[in-house]
Amino acid sequence: MNPRVCPMRGRVDEHFARKLKPASEHALREHLPACTSCKSLYERHLLLRRLDPKANADAQRRLGQGLGLVRPPVPVTQGVAALAVVALLVVGVVATRPTPFSTEAEGFTARGNPAAAQPDNLRVFRVRPGQTAEPVEGELRAGDELAFAYENPHGRKWLMIYAVDEHQHVYWFHPSWSDPDSNPAAVQAFGGVALHELPEAISHDFDGERLVLHGVLADERLTVKQVEALMRGHTPEQPLSLRGAEETSFTVKVKR
Repeated sequence: MNPRVCPMRGRVDEHFARKLKPASEHALREHLPACTSCKSLYERHLLLRRLDPKANADAQRRLGQGLGLVRPPVPVTQGVAALAVVALLVVGVVATRPTPFSTEAEGFTARGNPAAAQPDNLRVFRVRPGQTAEPVEGELRAGDELAFAYENPHGRKWLMIYAVDEHQHVYWFHPSWSDPDSNPAAVQAFGGVALHELPEAISHDFDGERLVLHGVLADERLTVKQVEALMRGHTPEQPLSLRGAEETSFTVKVKR
């Protein structure tokens, strides 16, 4: 083996082949931010799928499976009997309890309380070690790792995702911001109606009890300091009201 080749690169390929189990998916998402080689390979996979309509249509199922939201395809060799077992399991689940989310190809559709529904163009997933990841449905735990995906049908150029609590504390996800002397700018956004994922799973130690997650798709590339300056005097729910931008917010409770 070439010693310069990261041993995690194989997991990137397995993720896009929909063969990666949730525990390995979690390890991959922890690894990606620190590994330029694997992150570059991941982004090349995404680019190829954005150029291929057939692969693009499968993006949401692939993301859901990688996060543990949908089952992998049943191998043909398992035959009709296996499909019948799966069908019975599905009937049993429907008969015994409501399903919080649908993972049909058209999208993860929130059910139940509309106040807990995620916006169509920003999806938030909770990623916990050793557990199956799940969409955030109105609450999360302080310290949860969060992964995001977005839709950008109007082709905005830049993306920012952050959160604000009731104490006016701001938590940055994309771009990440840990060095107060730096001033990172919005990340590149990819256009289209398909779901575009952001590979990193990021955690913050939230100290409030209520958090408003914000997603901003804009044509102007703002920095984190510019955005925080625009927030001054705003409530956590208030948008930035930027010209030529699409802003989404999603309120959750923070449990401890």
